[in-house]
Amino acid sequence: MLPKHEIPDHLKGRIDDIIQLVYEIANGNFEYRLPRYGFNDELDGLVGGINMLGEELKSSMVSKNYLESIYKGVVDILFILDVNFRIEEVNEITLEKFKCDESALLKRPLAELLNENEQILLERVRAELGDKNICRINELHFSFNGELSKPHSATFSYLLNSQNQPSNILLIAKDVSVFKEARERAEASNEAKTRFLANMSHEIRTPLSAILGFIDLMFETSPTEEQQNFLRLIKASGEDLSKLINNILDINKIEAGKLTLEQIEFQFEEIMKSNLNPYRYLAREKGIDLSITIDPAIPKVLIGDPQKINQVVRNLVSNAVKFTVAGNINVNFTSLPARPGYAIIQGDIIDSGIGIPSNKLNVIFDSFTQADDSTSRNYGGSGLGLTICRYLLNSMEGDIRVESPPVSFGFEKGTAFTFNMELQVADSQIVKPREEVQTMKLKFSRQYHILVVDDNDLNLKLAKRVLENLGAKVLVADGGQSALDLINIHDFDLVFIDIHMPEMDGYELAVRIRKMQYNMPLIALSADAYEEAVLKSLQSGMNAHVKKPFTKEEIFVASKGFLEL
Repeated sequence: MLPKHEIPDHLKGRIDDIIQLVYEIANGNFEYRLPRYGFNDELDGLVGGINMLGEELKSSMVSKNYLESIYKGVVDILFILDVNFRIEEVNEITLEKFKCDESALLKRPLAELLNENEQILLERVRAELGDKNICRINELHFSFNGELSKPHSATFSYLLNSQNQPSNILLIAKDVSVFKEARERAEASNEAKTRFLANMSHEIRTPLSAILGFIDLMFETSPTEEQQNFLRLIKASGEDLSKLINNILDINKIEAGKLTLEQIEFQFEEIMKSNLNPYRYLAREKGIDLSITIDPAIPKVLIGDPQKINQVVRNLVSNAVKFTVAGNINVNFTSLPARPGYAIIQGDIIDSGIGIPSNKLNVIFDSFTQADDSTSRNYGGSGLGLTICRYLLNSMEGDIRVESPPVSFGFEKGTAFTFNMELQVADSQIVKPREEVQTMKLKFSRQYHILVVDDNDLNLKLAKRVLENLGAKVLVADGGQSALDLINIHDFDLVFIDIHMPEMDGYELAVRIRKMQYNMPLIALSADAYEEAVLKSLQSGMNAHVKKPFTKEEIFVASKGFLEL
């Protein structure tokens, strides 16, 4: 290169301009620009390159300032780490939380600030950042100066450079202790409510079981026609109370997310007809015609929860009968197009009853809601049934809607509920013959020796009488220890055990019996209607579980699998 004094005059000015451009950019004046001279020579190329560098530096500074303005405003712990998880920057909130200045944190490995048990989480973070560019940790604890922090929800994410490559890691950690404590309080509250409802259910079902059971026994004593009518009224009231308890328990399970559906094979047409036929008689007594139509295109054998499907249909049909004074009720089931291996069934329950005011159509599916206050006074009901119906149908990929009056069905007054549900079609469509259980022929094949254990005297007398009417020889025990004493003396073919008993409950009794190497069948009798009670019974050594109130038929069927009938 020529010495400056030998540089031609026409280049000196351009070189001085380039030196000034470099000086301005080097001192942070990224707005400074030098226009090209238009010679398209090496100096013009150099000017263009330096101008581009100024643009890059300006963009970088804008991004950095933008980022700093964001993280300075973040009210959670914030770290900017290098790709090796060393701390490069922190925000003011972090310094306040750790009660230190920047020098105590900068350049330190993040692992030094974590609980020893959680340092291994960094490997998971590294793996997920490489795969997804983001990683979330639900609960992270920092440890600084010997103090363990409250739990934090942490998010790690890559910060990318202009070449779209990871240059840093952004860590934001939010204190979730308040939310965690609130969640734990809510869970404890729900658990307390569940225990309360389970206990109340047990306390109500225990005497109710005796009432309904003795009513059934009274029917076997040849009562007069007037006495039979009284007994039917008492039984209907008891069954209404049992239904109300079931609805309250179901609502609680729904709120707690614990209501589950079975997936078993069942025959749709048989289930619908057998459960709806009693409503025909109820309707006939009111002078109402109730018709049931089932589309032959509906598969014969489906997979689902027949008990919950019955609960939906019975609720809607019983409401139709309850709220219809005159006219008719149509119950129709139709097959709709569905994806392979599944069936979509639409149900329509149309009545000519009192109808629903238009301003109430949007709220009748809410809990404890009825069309108006007079409905409850005149017809009864808790306002829970439709809420449960909607939830159950939603769980079966379906829904429910209401029309009142149902003009689209040709009714000028009344109500129409239309619902649909998706059910899996069973591989085999062979309909198994129905097994009839006739009450008058319920008898054991021989005199089996059966023990009944229950701390409630009425339920002991009821179970003893029911089993004796079936042909069994029955002994009773009013507690766990007396039951163990009898088992050591007698050979029993079957033992019925109440779950809720003082001193030794049914679960503990079952465990003790099994530890004594006794293999006789054990059947739980429980007023607890929660599925957890059934599972706990089986886990403790029971062979089956019968819920109270029970019928003679249910006791017979429960025994059937363990005795030669």
